[in-house]
Parts: sequence; structure tokens; C-alpha cells
Amino acid sequence: MPLFSAPSFAPGQVLTTCKLGLGQMLSWGSAFYLPAILAGAMGESLGIPPSRIFAAFSVALLMMALTGPVAGRLIDRWGGRPLLMATNLLFALGLVLLSQVQTQVQLFAVWLLLGLAMGAGLYEAAFATSVRLYGKAARGSIVGITLFGGFASTLSWPLTTWLLHGWGWREACLVWAGVQLLVLLPLHASLPRAPARASADAVVPPTGL
Repeated sequence: MPLFSAPSFAPGQVLTTCKLGLGQMLSWGSAFYLPAILAGAMGESLGIPPSRIFAAFSVALLMMALTGPVAGRLIDRWGGRPLLMATNLLFALGLVLLSQVQTQVQLFAVWLLLGLAMGAGLYEAAFATSVRLYGKAARGSIVGITLFGGFASTLSWPLTTWLLHGWGWREACLVWAGVQLLVLLPLHASLPRAPARASADAVVPPTGL
């Protein structure tokens, strides 16, 4: 008996895993990793120290932690497709607003919004989506999604750096907003719909009518 068994995949599961994994790779890059590249330029533009940018980002992380359990319950009830699509819209809105920030109050408010998007749209949401679709067979998908997500910094750091030096931090935020709307929203819209949950008090229609 082998010590390790390869995970089995349901029909269409590999494609769904790739979609969720690509979504994670680009979503992590478009929000979570932004301050590491843009904090200096943002602080200089706004006339505040970079530490203030990271303070706003810390508020986003707190919002992210608070949002995750709620997002999990919503996915359990409705499936991940509608929630992930909604987070793409939230990410895009937050990034557009971030590109227009002029004051510290605006900065903190926008990162709160992005924290909401991250809490409802990053790893936990992708894993819950896979489990909702494939149950116990989701193990392989979770591994695959994690592998995709591991390349987020590899892709986003040089791309964001290139955008920053070529056009500026505000334009970099707008490009990532476009990625959310033009790439990830259609990608998540193509995910399978989750099967309906059986309800204990659902009325079974009579047959033969």
C-alpha cells in the first residue's frame, strides 16, 4: 500500500482549480503586495512617512481577519462564484479610489474597503469555494490553488515596480483595477455554479404532473 496517494479530480476540477489559482495569484498581487512596492512613492506624494501607509495597511489586515468567517458562511450557503465576482468589483473600486487618495483619512478608508475585499476574496474564499464544489475531493484543488498563489509576488513585484517607474503609483493602482475588472471578473464568472443545498423543510413537488 503506497504511503501517499495522488488526489483524484472530478470532471472539470482541474480547470476550476486553475481558474481559482490564477484568480488568487492576481488578487494577492493587486492588493496585498502593493504597499511593499508603492509605500515610498505614496508617502512622498501624500506628504506622510511610509510607516503611515503601512499603518493603513494594518487596518486592512484587521478588516481582512474579521471578514473571512463571514465570507466562509456566505460561500457555504451560496457558493463561491457570486462572492468572488463581488470581490472583484470591490477590489476594482478600492484600487480606483486608492489612485485618487489625497488625505490620510481617505487613505485609511480605502484600505478598509480593500481589507474587506481581501477577506472575502483571497485564499480562504478560494479554498471554501473548492470545498463547496467538490467536497472531500477538494484536497488536490487546495494544493493547486496554493501553488498558484505562491507565484503572486514573483509576478506582481516586478510588474508593479515597472508600472511605478514607468507611470507612477496612481497609474499602477488603476492598471490593477483593470486586471480585476477585465481579467478576474470574467474568469470568476466562468466558474461552475455550486449545487443547491438540500433543505430539511423543502417541499418536494409531486411527480407525474
